[in-house]
Amino acid sequence: MEKRSRPFEDQVVLVSGAGRGIGKATAAAFANQGATVVLVARHPQEIQEVARDISERGGMAAPMEADVTSADSLAKTMQEVSRLFSRLDVLVTCAAAEPASGPSENLSLKEWQRVIDVDLTGAFLTCQAAGGMMLAQGYGRIVNLASFHVAATYPQRAAYVAAKAGIVGLTQALAVEWGGRGVTVNAISPGPILTPRTSWFLSRDPSNEQGMIGRTPTGRLGTVEDVTAPILFLCSKESRHVNGQTLTVDGGWTKNAWWGQHPWQG
Repeated sequence: MEKRSRPFEDQVVLVSGAGRGIGKATAAAFANQGATVVLVARHPQEIQEVARDISERGGMAAPMEADVTSADSLAKTMQEVSRLFSRLDVLVTCAAAEPASGPSENLSLKEWQRVIDVDLTGAFLTCQAAGGMMLAQGYGRIVNLASFHVAATYPQRAAYVAAKAGIVGLTQALAVEWGGRGVTVNAISPGPILTPRTSWFLSRDPSNEQGMIGRTPTGRLGTVEDVTAPILFLCSKESRHVNGQTLTVDGGWTKNAWWGQHPWQG
């Protein structure tokens, strides 16, 4: 990793759900900008591999197995962060359960609760645990991962949509409560992004990708880099007056009511 001026030099960043997808890319992006990254996930092998990749590129990462649905597990993680680094500057919550798909009239309470527990309650507990350290030091940046499904969705996603809508509300509530104490809280709502989960969905039917691209004004699906760049900004010192906001990163997907090419185009 080349030596240069990096905006997150000497900062400690915690990323939940850091073993895959956007969480993995976010951890790598912060490490590339000089941060020491704490990688949190339930699957130790995944975050150990991410830590190894970051280390091979000259970055610093500390994998810590934790369950975001457990306050006790997160408390132990924060104790370890405090012991090793004595501070925490940034939190990005990316942990997410596998979505519960199927008709809402048949959705079991167990499946509903599984998604809510990880995606919404997990984000709250992680913010609560990390926020305590940030409030004590008088500085912090938190970014929660929401979803474009909050603005426009498709069938059989009730639990996921409810959880992500809750993320937007949680972000606003914490921003109002903590903003005056040096901790800003914002959210990112990614649109269709090329991650392993999205790739699986697209592989089920070629028309899925055609439809998504056809509705996206920029003419392509998003990449993880399209998401990590605004996350870095919202966690930077330059964003000090941005608080309580949800930024949608979807190439205009949720603003376009037309599916496919307009008749006056091309």
